[in-house]
Amino acid sequence: MGLVTTGVPRWGILGVAGINDAVIPGILAAANAELHGIASRRPEAAATEAERRGAARAYGSYDELLADDDVDVVYIPLPNTLHTEWTIKALEAGKHVLCEKPLATSAQEVERIREAAERADKLVLEAFMYRFTPRWQRAVELLEEGAVGDPRTVRVGLGFKQHYPDYNIRFDPAMAGGVTWDMGCYAVNMSRLLLRAEPESVRATAYSRPGETVDTTSNALLSFPEGRTALAHVSFDYVNPHSQVEVIGTDGWLSMPGTGMRGEPYTRLLHHRFGDEIYLDGVEPVVEEFEYADPYRLEVEHLGAAILGEAPLQYGLDDALANVRVLERWIASAKGDG
Repeated sequence: MGLVTTGVPRWGILGVAGINDAVIPGILAAANAELHGIASRRPEAAATEAERRGAARAYGSYDELLADDDVDVVYIPLPNTLHTEWTIKALEAGKHVLCEKPLATSAQEVERIREAAERADKLVLEAFMYRFTPRWQRAVELLEEGAVGDPRTVRVGLGFKQHYPDYNIRFDPAMAGGVTWDMGCYAVNMSRLLLRAEPESVRATAYSRPGETVDTTSNALLSFPEGRTALAHVSFDYVNPHSQVEVIGTDGWLSMPGTGMRGEPYTRLLHHRFGDEIYLDGVEPVVEEFEYADPYRLEVEHLGAAILGEAPLQYGLDDALANVRVLERWIASAKGDG
């Protein structure tokens, strides 16, 4: 793999999307990253954003940024349907890539990205930033230690109530809008991570609220080997449930209320070993509290360490391919095709 041998990876941003308000501060705060430039198809927007963020360069096109040899890694926050095209272009330009989720909207697209990454000898990371937070890593550690026995059921609920009077890309079917692509990708990724397996079957339903042409609420039952199950519900029609993620095992459970993605000052992880009911005779679940840690900074630092050859990339294109395959089945089932 082509490594950055001096200094730290220098980042370029393709576009001035709203998610930049979360990701760029993470780049600026990362110990092993430098924000070099920002591109936009509107040169004045690129110049304004570069000045606001303290970037050295502004580019009037994405191709101009990719042609800059001073850029080592590119962040792609473009619409879902443009992820594959610009990830491949970035790889062909000799850049490493952090691409917003979902990395692609088909397994075939991920395979094309893989081929391009292998040819370029560069890294691609799908931007599921939650995976790098201390609470999530602690949850995975507890499961590996057998804290709940054999994990049998995962429940994931993600809600983000959205009503826009004008155009919003999340509600554009031509741009792979809809709640399944937007948040179902998280639910699938979380379920696979917690159960350490791939689902054998997927059954799903979807609902589009009046006036919308994409799914605004969707529910899925993911059946994993040996009778394990993940139950997922995602929605643009209601806010997040209290029990964001829960794992139930043969000997206990753990729960992660709240997303931990939106700047909360702290998050909590609850877990309990079966034997006594909680709240009976003074029995309480174990509660672990975690101070806020910027998930975007942690994600950037993880990719930076891999680029510098200091640590392996924990989640590669095999993971991205497995994730999109489940999402394709989810969507097909919800349409009655699966």
